[in-house]
Amino acid sequence: MVWEAADALIENDIVIVSPRVAFTRLFGLAQTLAVWRSIATTLARILYGFSLAMLAGVFFAAFSAQFKIFHKLILPAVNTMSAIPIASFTILALMAFRPSNLSVFVAFVTVLPIIFFNTHKGIVSTDPQLLEMANIFNVPLHKKIYFIYFKTVAPFVASAASVGIGFAWKSGIAAELIGVVSGTIGANLHNAKIFLNTADLFAWTIAIILLSYSMERVFRFIFKVKK
Repeated sequence: MVWEAADALIENDIVIVSPRVAFTRLFGLAQTLAVWRSIATTLARILYGFSLAMLAGVFFAAFSAQFKIFHKLILPAVNTMSAIPIASFTILALMAFRPSNLSVFVAFVTVLPIIFFNTHKGIVSTDPQLLEMANIFNVPLHKKIYFIYFKTVAPFVASAASVGIGFAWKSGIAAELIGVVSGTIGANLHNAKIFLNTADLFAWTIAIILLSYSMERVFRFIFKVKK
């Protein structure tokens, strides 16, 4: 209702279009193969960067919890990743990588701090009495990892992944937009801006919101089932 009212008040199709126009355009885009290719390309690259961040974040967190010196060494780098804006990372990545790897890199550096801090928090919050008991009874390392650490850390990792996938999606598309990576969602947003095609801009924005929500729900479901 607010959207419809704003469209009626402004009466400028370059600034805003009505919900009917936006959803009609979205339905039209959904019937073209090129649009689905763009979505698949963006999704694959962002998931790849997200997966790398998951693996690296869990590994560094485990290593950091085990060795305090390593934690002190890596903490400034992870904090820097959290502080640097996406635009700065994107420009730096454009100088070092091919445009096709841009969203992979940006998704990686965006998600890594989230996974690292949550996983590290989960590891250090493990009940020391359980670890002491496992040491007394000479519990094998693999059983100690699964029955003690995994059970404690899994909720922290699941929460980080559910939040991180949303950040990866948004930052990855922003990187594609800044870098104008052809054949991606970001490139389509850039084209909509260049040609002042507000209907396309709103349609793609709706698509991004729907896809982001769907991805978060899927990840929440996956981790809920595993738990």
